[in-house]
Amino acid sequence: MRTVLVTGCGSGFGLLTALTLARRGDRVLATVRDPRSEGAERLRRSAADEGLPLEVRRLDVTEPFAGAPVELDALVNNAGYILRGPVVTLSDEELRAQFEVNVLGPVRLIRALAPRMRPGGVIVNVSSIAGSVGVPFEGAYSAAKAALESLSAALRFELAPYGLHVVVIAPGNYGTSIRARARWAEAFTEDHRDRAAHDRFWSAFDRSLAGRGDPQEVADAVAAAVEAPEAAYHRLVGKDAEFLYDLHRRTSQEDFERLVGETLGLER
Repeated sequence: MRTVLVTGCGSGFGLLTALTLARRGDRVLATVRDPRSEGAERLRRSAADEGLPLEVRRLDVTEPFAGAPVELDALVNNAGYILRGPVVTLSDEELRAQFEVNVLGPVRLIRALAPRMRPGGVIVNVSSIAGSVGVPFEGAYSAAKAALESLSAALRFELAPYGLHVVVIAPGNYGTSIRARARWAEAFTEDHRDRAAHDRFWSAFDRSLAGRGDPQEVADAVAAAVEAPEAAYHRLVGKDAEFLYDLHRRTSQEDFERLVGETLGLER
């Protein structure tokens, strides 16, 4: 039985991933920031009703890791959030908070737990297509995911001598609560000059690409990475992620901007 620690299990991909791994027979340490949340309670009920090897534990990735020593076979860095607003509206504090959760959080856990992982173990970092393609009005989120992917590439070199694998899962836009729970830049008010462009872009995006996949696909991709980490390093999940990644690779940045702008209503 593998032991897997998953962060951000209170909702969305993390919750589904924790249940998926436990149902496949892994011992899952499902971590949440608030153990009294609805998601944490759902995990406990499922564990009790189905007899799953799943424990709910409190973990805030912005705090130093202070958990009890445990030997892990896999670490899934999933916790994160989206900061929404044009880059020029973002305060230093808002930018720091975005990187604190989405970049420094995974680094803290890797630093604390990688030395305790068994050879053959895997670190799965949940990124986003935003890490490869700069998403308008989510520049900080895109930058944080790009940083996570670069760190993951470096970690593959550094941890390979210890028998550890690193895999990146990059989903597209799924119908989870992460967008509903996005934090808005304080300066990006309803009367901001870019608010209409933001609304046109996301309305067109929702109509064209988003919400067509089942979030379970991402949980299954994470579980597959835990089971077979020696396969592909960077794994796209979702038709929109595959389409945008391929388009970006095949075209210049200028042409990519033009095509996306024309399709999704961004003025140039």
